[in-house]
Amino acid sequence: MSANTQEPHDKGLLEAALFLADRPLSVNELARILGPDSAHYTRDLLSELQNDLNSDAHGVELSINEEKALLRVKHGYVDAVAHLARHQDIPRPILRSLAMIAYNHPMTQSDLVKARGNKAYEHVRQLVNRDLIHADKQGRTLLLHVTDNFLHYFDLSSAEEFRFHVATPLSSNDGQ
Repeated sequence: MSANTQEPHDKGLLEAALFLADRPLSVNELARILGPDSAHYTRDLLSELQNDLNSDAHGVELSINEEKALLRVKHGYVDAVAHLARHQDIPRPILRSLAMIAYNHPMTQSDLVKARGNKAYEHVRQLVNRDLIHADKQGRTLLLHVTDNFLHYFDLSSAEEFRFHVATPLSSNDGQ
């Protein structure tokens, strides 16, 4: 392929990688797909792809933040297609535990168990397995933090932004 025909192929290759990825991909990860010494070229292609997807004809957009790229559904389409997204299988009690962790970020597991009951231990295990939270040992308990995956999935820049959008704390009385 010549240089002129290579660029659309490479842009398509980046788009395919971003579509398949379940997390934001760094410029370096994407550059490795295109070949050695292509970080600058990759940034240029990502910029072009971002501009292409800004058109009203596309339902997805390319978000680039801190040298990481992520394809996501545009806000105007989210409500119509959200039921198709990953994590739709998370039961409501586990989502309530996740919301409490995000609202109180960081939060100890012992405080979560006090508020949510003993089932919170299983909630924490499942949320860690889904990479929505991570847990650090703190004495005899764990300190729970939301992950970058959580922030990207819910289109947030920080846990503080989540707190800002929540009008009142969630009640722990929901049948766990």
